Amino acid sequence: MNIIAQPSAVPIQLDKQTANKRMTAGLGGGVALEWYDWNVYGVMAAFLSPHFFPSDDPTTSLLAGLAVYGAGFCARPLGAVLLGPVADRISHKRVMLISVTAMAVCSLLISLLPTYKDLGVTAAIALLIMRLIQGLATGAEAGVANAIAIELAPPGKEGHYLGLIGGTFIQLGNLGSSLVAFLVSASVAPEAMREWAWRIPFAVGGVLGLLIIYLRTTVPETLINRAMHRQDESSRIQETTGGVWTTLWSVRLSLLAVILVIGSVQIANYAWNTGLPNMANTVFKENSTYVYGIMTLMVLIWMSTAPLVGTFADKVRPSRAFTLLRLLLIPCFFLTLLYSEKGIVTFFFVTVFGGAIVGFNMALYNFIATTLMPRAVRTTGVALGYALGVSLFGGTSPYLLVWLQREHIAWMFPVYGSLIALLSVLVYQIAKKRGRLYIGE
Repeated sequence: MNIIAQPSAVPIQLDKQTANKRMTAGLGGGVALEWYDWNVYGVMAAFLSPHFFPSDDPTTSLLAGLAVYGAGFCARPLGAVLLGPVADRISHKRVMLISVTAMAVCSLLISLLPTYKDLGVTAAIALLIMRLIQGLATGAEAGVANAIAIELAPPGKEGHYLGLIGGTFIQLGNLGSSLVAFLVSASVAPEAMREWAWRIPFAVGGVLGLLIIYLRTTVPETLINRAMHRQDESSRIQETTGGVWTTLWSVRLSLLAVILVIGSVQIANYAWNTGLPNMANTVFKENSTYVYGIMTLMVLIWMSTAPLVGTFADKVRPSRAFTLLRLLLIPCFFLTLLYSEKGIVTFFFVTVFGGAIVGFNMALYNFIATTLMPRAVRTTGVALGYALGVSLFGGTSPYLLVWLQREHIAWMFPVYGSLIALLSVLVYQIAKKRGRLYIGE
């Protein structure tokens, strides 16, 4: 009997390995594309803003473009509210497909969008609508991807796997946006970059979306169901959307912790990824090719170190790793004060060396947020917490950085960022003491 039973077990294991690889490709590829499409607007804001918000003052034009950038974040909580329960109750795969399709289509439309010169204020409104739709899409993406990833992670290696999905693949998307911007800027004259070449990175995101949609279509729904819908006591109550919200309310301290854990690092993320490069391109008139090259190097560091940071968290415990890295973020915020006038060397130092600390925190925050939510509402809880954290703190970060610099009160930005970072540690520790950590401790 043993000889007969053994061969039948082998192909099942191989099928599972194949399915897990396909799941990782579908999850990771979609995450990378979503963040490429999301970040490319921020990277190109200095060039597209004059076409939709013309002004004699380039800083005023940039601030208007960054306001639309921030408005996209406002739609994220609504996306989490609408799509999070659908994922928890019905189908994670459907939400994954809706999200990635919306991101790709909107990027393609932005690449073709007529400007203020052609349509007047209607062009600006259309741009805003595209960003709001993308905000709805990303509102659910983080929760879905992280909730599935934590279930697929090998026991004891959750940090490493989340570092791969929620760190490396996100940074792959950010790297792609910076790298494409660099290649386009290096390939065309500065006048062409200002006039029309800024559209190319958006078009690239739209075309790549076709490949990612295919990858996510091939992800086995059965594997997702096995991972996400185990019949334990906590999952049985999720038969209605009301059950999801009732459970989420019972762990509201965890939700607050998720909002702050995510929100505080997103202040730094969008300051380094969007605020600093746009300030360099618009306010200080740096060479855009150098700026994008430096940004590409920064994101390469983030991408390569993410799984290592996750492994570090697995070894020393997630709570210790989070507390250490988040406290290191506080002095990092004050490095932004060094870049107060034109100087590409200073920009390099602040972006690469300060950005490394930001990157370590970026590698860990998805894992930490996921550990704070029970499986029954993990998708909805992480998605809503992510959306609120990014909307309240991350989306306003580039605007605040540029505006405070213009008003000559730049010192307020690092003080603000440091206070939110410290608050995130305090609330996280309270949640830990009250037994609100569900993974890794």
